[in-house]
Amino acid sequence: MPRIATLVHRSVRIVVPFKRSDAKSRLAPALEPAERRLLAFAMLRDVLGTVSDLGKVTILSRPGLDIADVGCDVEIVESELDLNDALNELISDAAAQKWPSDILIVMADLALLTQNDVAGILGCKGDVVLCPGRGGGTNMILIKAPEFRTCYQGLSFPKHLAYCQQAGLKAEVFESFRAGCDIDCPEDLTEVLLHGRGETRALLEGWGFSVSEKGRGRGIGKINLFGHVAPSDSQNRS
Repeated sequence: MPRIATLVHRSVRIVVPFKRSDAKSRLAPALEPAERRLLAFAMLRDVLGTVSDLGKVTILSRPGLDIADVGCDVEIVESELDLNDALNELISDAAAQKWPSDILIVMADLALLTQNDVAGILGCKGDVVLCPGRGGGTNMILIKAPEFRTCYQGLSFPKHLAYCQQAGLKAEVFESFRAGCDIDCPEDLTEVLLHGRGETRALLEGWGFSVSEKGRGRGIGKINLFGHVAPSDSQNRS
């Protein structure tokens, strides 16, 4: 078992935003709606299992999230606001309470995330620490300064860097293959099959997914759909 990085860090609240409705729609070429829902919850549980020992954990979601689907005892904060506004409202509330703890935002689709990744970002210096995702996104943000606000629209990573510069905040960048690998598109499922260790990988393998020997650029990517059966469909898809 890999050694978990050791560090001493300030108190931290770990916020995991989770989209329950129409989750992971970009995976539609590979997964049925029922499957996408199951996969989204599997990834959420993998993330929660990774971060639970490292701080107080909060799921941020629209109303209607059932704790039974989450599968563990965790705080759920419901908001009708979109992702950006909901996160910034949470940050503003913490600032109004004189910043009782730092805030670490962790996306719910980081199925490859390990405790070493989380410990790594928590050990970074800076007012704000950004962990970039592929394609210009931001997969984790450690916020130590109550003046910071998130910019989760479009290419969020450069926007977050620009915000820090304009606000006079010192931004650091934490880079990690696992933390940078969010699962959005069919080809991303390959990374789960190759590098995953948790429930998400077991779910995909249980559905009959495997890595194709043909590599990239064949069909929908590196996923072999032969023999895969949807939970709600009795017919094989090839």
